[in-house]
Amino acid sequence: MIFYDFETSGKNKDFDQILQIGGVLTDSNFQIKDKINISCRLKKDTVASPEALLINKVSIDQLKSNEISHYSLIEKLKNKFEEWSPACFTGFNSISFDEEVLRQGLFKSFNFPYLTSSKGNRKLDILKLARATSSFSPNSIAVPLEGNKQVFRLEELSKVNQIDHKNAHDAIGDVMATMELAKKIKKSAPDLWNSFLIYKNGDELGKKIFNEDFFCYQDFMFGKIFNFAATYVCFHPVYGKSWLAAFDLKHDPRPIIDLNFSEMKSALFSTPTKIRQISLNKMPAVLSKDHFNSLEEYKEIGFEEILKRAKIVKENQDFCNKVFEILAEKAKEKQDTSSQDEQDYFPEDFMHQTSINMSKEDKSIFYKFQNSDWDEKAKLYNSFQNDVLKHFARLLIYEENPDSLIKEELILVKKEIAEKLLTTEQKPWITIPEAMKEIDDLRANESTDKKFLSDYDLFIQDLESLHKKNL
Repeated sequence: MIFYDFETSGKNKDFDQILQIGGVLTDSNFQIKDKINISCRLKKDTVASPEALLINKVSIDQLKSNEISHYSLIEKLKNKFEEWSPACFTGFNSISFDEEVLRQGLFKSFNFPYLTSSKGNRKLDILKLARATSSFSPNSIAVPLEGNKQVFRLEELSKVNQIDHKNAHDAIGDVMATMELAKKIKKSAPDLWNSFLIYKNGDELGKKIFNEDFFCYQDFMFGKIFNFAATYVCFHPVYGKSWLAAFDLKHDPRPIIDLNFSEMKSALFSTPTKIRQISLNKMPAVLSKDHFNSLEEYKEIGFEEILKRAKIVKENQDFCNKVFEILAEKAKEKQDTSSQDEQDYFPEDFMHQTSINMSKEDKSIFYKFQNSDWDEKAKLYNSFQNDVLKHFARLLIYEENPDSLIKEELILVKKEIAEKLLTTEQKPWITIPEAMKEIDDLRANESTDKKFLSDYDLFIQDLESLHKKNL
C-alpha cells in the first residue's frame, strides 16, 4: 500500500500547488518499506493562501528559495510512485482533494495525469472508510463529537483513537496518522476493510452494483452522512460507465413506474430525490445488502418489501430507459444554461478533457516535449494545436528555464501572470489583493502568529511590486 499526503498552497484543487509530499510504501501488515518526503518552492504564477501557510507551517524561506521547483518535485514523486506501483494509493480525503491536485500537477508538468488509477493501481480513501465504519460497524473506532455532530477531521480522530499525531498538517505526519487509523479499522472492522478493497476500479464496482438485487450506499452531502439502500437503474448517458443512476428504495416505485416522461422527471428529481447519481471513479462507499440491518429507516420498511421494490425497478426496462432519457435531457439543460462567457473558463478547467481527447498530432508533440531539453521545448510548444497544452507548456518553460523563451514570449507570459495575480476581480485562485485582505482578516484573530503574517505581508508586497513592473 502507498499512504500519501500533500501540503498545498491553498484549498482549490485546480489552481493551488503541492508544497510538500509525504509518502510511505508498506506491505499488507503496514510495515514501512520505503519513504518519500519532499518540499518545493512556490511557482511564479501562484500566491499561497496565508491561512493555509499558518496551518501547514510552510516557511517563507521555502516559498522563496527552496532548491527544488514544483516541476522537480512532481518528477521525483512520479518516479517514486511508478517504482512503488502497482499498489493501493491510500490517503485521508485523498480521492476528493489530493488525487485531484496530483492530476493537475502531473498534467501541468506534461506527464500522464491518471497515475493512481492505471497500470494495476487502485485507490482507498480512509476518510470514506472511517465514515462508513461509524455507520456500519459503529463500535470499531471512536468518533469525536462537536455538539451532536460527528467530526471526521484526522487530527481529532487520531486523538480519540490514541494515535500519535504530534505533527498534524505536516505531510509525513498526516501520512503516519492515516496509516495508524487504517491499521485500527482493518483490525476492528475487517469485513468493511475487505469490502473497500475488493474492487480495483470503478468498472468492477459498477458491475457489482449492476448484478446485485440492491446495495447499501453511503454519501456525504451538506456536511452530513446519508445511508441508502438502492438498486441499479442505468449508467449515465453522458459520463458512461463512470457514473450510474440508482433508485432510492426508501421510496415506493409503484406510483412512479408508469408515469409519462414529464411527470416522471418531476417525481424523481423533486425533493426528496429518488434517483441517486453515483460517481464510480471516486470509489464510493458501496456495500452489499448484508449490511442492510444498519439502515434504520429501511429496516422499518422491511427487507422483503425492499427486495420487491428493487425487483419492480430492475425488471421494468421502460422505466430504466425513461430515467436514461431524463438524465440526458438534464445534462443538456445544464450545458445550455451554463455561462458561455469565455472569462468564466480557465485552462485548468480543461485538464481532463484535454487529456482524454488529445489529437494524434498533439500526442506526438507531447511525447517529444517530455523528452526534449528546455531550448527544444521552447521551439516545440507553439506546435501544439490545443491552446491548453500551449498555455501550460509556455508556463512550464518560463518556470524552469525562462531564458529559453524569446524576448516577446517572455514579455507576454510575465504580463499574463501579472494580470492573473493582480486582478481585483473575484477569481477561483488566490490573487495578491485577496491574500492581503486575508492577512488583515487573520490579524484580527488574537491567536494567530502575528510575526509570520507580518513577514508574509512583506513577501506579498514584494510580489506585488515585481508583477506591477510586468504589466
